[in-house]
Amino acid sequence: MFDTLSCRSATESSVHVPLAGEAMAAGAISLCSSESGASTARPRRPCAALPKWRLKRVVDHIEAHLGEPITLGDLAAAAKLTRMHFAAQFRVATGLRPHEYLLRRRIDEARRLLLDESLSIVEIALTVGFQTQAHFTTVFGRFVGETPSRWRRAQAAERKPIMAPRRGGERTEILSSCSLS
Repeated sequence: MFDTLSCRSATESSVHVPLAGEAMAAGAISLCSSESGASTARPRRPCAALPKWRLKRVVDHIEAHLGEPITLGDLAAAAKLTRMHFAAQFRVATGLRPHEYLLRRRIDEARRLLLDESLSIVEIALTVGFQTQAHFTTVFGRFVGETPSRWRRAQAAERKPIMAPRRGGERTEILSSCSLS
């Protein structure tokens, strides 16, 4: 059923690689090592972090284009690196993949916009760069733990005016504190 390809090294030890057909023979020959069947792959060098000046360029690009589609290629071009080199260095520098960072930034901006009750949730979703309200709601729920409408209602309840008594029997409105994190 399977053919076997044998490669002999300089020390005459052999490596047997099972093949599913002749089409794989060329690839299997490259698997044979020149020394005792041992792998010649070098250990990976640790990736350096993205330099601060490149990171600033990428963050500035994200801020300037937050409501638009942003690709890995766009971010890599802003950093003047290849996509894969940029992605690896960005992750070392921030601890997040570029896409994860972009989504978090969009959700942070959405939380700020949700405090303005004159904007609809779909308007906010489109403003911060999501293509649909459904995708926005899914991502928002993953990062915040509740839907945008529930989060908005909870924030409104925290900011709701409290009537406090004053001298002379008058009542005045006091806004309760609201923290944005």
